[in-house]
Amino acid sequence: MSDLVKMGPPDNQELPKKSLGAIYFERIKKWNANRVVLIDWTGEELTYGQLLQSTVKLATQMTKLGVRKDDVVTILSPNSTKFILTVLAGFFIGAKVNSLNPDYTPGELKHFFEVCHPVLIFCTARSLGSILELKDCSSVNIILYDTETVDDVENFDKFVEAGTFDPGFSPTKLDPNEDVALILTSSGTTGFPKCVQLTHASFRVTMIYTRDPYFIDVNENERILAFLPFFHILGLGSTLAGILYGAKLVILEKFVPERFLSLIQNHRVTKLFAVPPILLFLVKSPLVQKYDLSSITDVLCGSATVTKETEDLIEAQLNIHCVRQVYGMTEICGAATVIPKNSKKHGSCGQVVTGQQIKICDPETGKALGAGEVGELRVKGGGVMKGYLGKEKETEEAFDEEGYLKSGDLGYYDDEGFFFIVDRLKEIIKYKGFQVSPAELESLLISHPAVKDVAVIGMPDERAGELPVAFVVKQPNENVTEEEIVRYIAEHVSVQKRLSGGVRFIEEIPKSSSGKILRKKLKELL
Repeated sequence: MSDLVKMGPPDNQELPKKSLGAIYFERIKKWNANRVVLIDWTGEELTYGQLLQSTVKLATQMTKLGVRKDDVVTILSPNSTKFILTVLAGFFIGAKVNSLNPDYTPGELKHFFEVCHPVLIFCTARSLGSILELKDCSSVNIILYDTETVDDVENFDKFVEAGTFDPGFSPTKLDPNEDVALILTSSGTTGFPKCVQLTHASFRVTMIYTRDPYFIDVNENERILAFLPFFHILGLGSTLAGILYGAKLVILEKFVPERFLSLIQNHRVTKLFAVPPILLFLVKSPLVQKYDLSSITDVLCGSATVTKETEDLIEAQLNIHCVRQVYGMTEICGAATVIPKNSKKHGSCGQVVTGQQIKICDPETGKALGAGEVGELRVKGGGVMKGYLGKEKETEEAFDEEGYLKSGDLGYYDDEGFFFIVDRLKEIIKYKGFQVSPAELESLLISHPAVKDVAVIGMPDERAGELPVAFVVKQPNENVTEEEIVRYIAEHVSVQKRLSGGVRFIEEIPKSSSGKILRKKLKELL
């Protein structure tokens, strides 16, 4: 192995190389049946014994409905205990679990359903209207998480209660290296987000480094607030790791400031998985002073880089050694690098985790670069995706000739093997941890009759990370306003994709001779 490739520790074999269904089934049975594992924000508790009963009942009920190995089961819901039960039951029967943002509009859902073809959909009443608008879903079974009943839609609690617990139940056998466990979404630069296929073996690697005491160190003494969205790999991965390793998980439906703070205080939360806007809230909101957050001993932050100033403020406020930054992607099933426990290096996103390897390459030539040289991060290892569902060309283009996934992020490593991210090759806008594709917004805007040409970029924002801004060239003799364009986009996309940075009208979009938008020039205009 070349010195130019940075390796994480080898697979420690702590988890058997089996399906996730087999791994979780055996681990859940191993824990004391009376041990509380999940608590939701209302205070309702679930023990490992109840978790085993409910997931097996749900798995057998899904099988009775006709769900088979390799079928896609879609979840459209905010965080809940029921969401986690569904994921585990899906693992047990070998279904591909597809979790989507519950804020998606009918148009966005139509796109994903056409790619994934779910046979069963779990959702809340909030998403049900959008699903029922789609003619393609008229024959798909829908199960509602909410307590109310709706005609022609099965209620989750009744569905599970009707099931039986078979003591002889065993998870479906499958090939962990080939069979897909999760289909999560990741933004692409060419329109709609792509569907990332993660195998059982990929997610097993994620579970290995989440337990590693050198890296994420999820263990039975931790109390974790599960508030990051479960349709993201960071939120789902950290929660499922907690179940595997005996942590107590407090599930919060979504970030609500006072509820978030009171749950940390009341449940004595020890480990906080966060994104930069949450850290900014902790250092800037006067609400924080009303609560006791002294139980927190470890903060891990992903999705975007944290400034040194924010790191310093959080460390002082929570009296912790270090904000541990994490660098990852959906396509690698979570993290590639993590600041190790008890290490400190401001601005770094850490060292390579177990089971992964990284090289820094010249984006033009592909040549591997040495310490201190800036290039594209490329990742290889057990955690890397199988590919984009239904997109063979994009999958092929995502990897280099040595099988490394091209991250699209620019960075470097130092002499100690610590990595630093400096910029993005790809143009994705990161708004509050959500990835927003400029190309998707551009294709919508260009369809507006008053728009002649358009380009969308991210405008730096301390709270959100980046705000989507549209540069618009009007059609001759058209008098469209900023408000009209902002409203037009808001009618077609979910909240995080709206033009929260506004609209700038210009005479011409700067482009290269080959027709590519010169986004750097637009950033200079801002």
